[in-house]
Amino acid sequence: MLKQISKLLCVFALASVGSVAGAEESIAFCLPQWKEMHFDDSAKAQQHLAAVQKLGCEAKIDSHGGHTDVVYRSPKWKSMEVANDELAHQWESWLKKAGFETLHGHAADHSGDAHAGHEGHNHAAHDHDHAGHSHAVGQVEEVNYRMTQWKTLHLENQEQLAELTAMLKGLGCELNSTHHSGHADLSFRCPQWKHIEVGSHEVATTWEQWLAKTGFEVKHSH
Repeated sequence: MLKQISKLLCVFALASVGSVAGAEESIAFCLPQWKEMHFDDSAKAQQHLAAVQKLGCEAKIDSHGGHTDVVYRSPKWKSMEVANDELAHQWESWLKKAGFETLHGHAADHSGDAHAGHEGHNHAAHDHDHAGHSHAVGQVEEVNYRMTQWKTLHLENQEQLAELTAMLKGLGCELNSTHHSGHADLSFRCPQWKHIEVGSHEVATTWEQWLAKTGFEVKHSH
């Protein structure tokens, strides 16, 4: 795991969250509640601290009793962009293991078998975790969505604009934004069917409702 974190950090150090030159894939992530991870190895603790800090998390470290705790959270949705699908799945796997909720939109023809060689995304060999809901092999639920026409939202709150932009990037939408005095117009569309994979019916229903309310055409596969 330490080697994997080091490799990912090397890639991540080339750009800031939300912007990578030539990026093709986006992942949105959040962690509303404080997460505490226990490390017996102080070097691994420092690596994890560096990773979550680069992601823009609030983070602190506490060493006591021969071990180290890294405590962190990211209450607002943020996004990161990577150059290809393989890196996206590596990061999504790492984020989930670190306690984050993630959004990463897959194309309609996406298959777990196609990513069997990607760590954290082999449906035949791994369990997944989404927002704290674990599920075993064969229990993945998909929420499918698309929006063929551009939709524009008028937003006056900059924090809301940043968070919604991150979520829509994670969903794989096309985005355009224009800023005016005191507000911004955010336009988005997703003309091709995409889907997110979640680990429980409850989570799937929550996203289905949010997507429909936001204007997407939605299908929920059980």
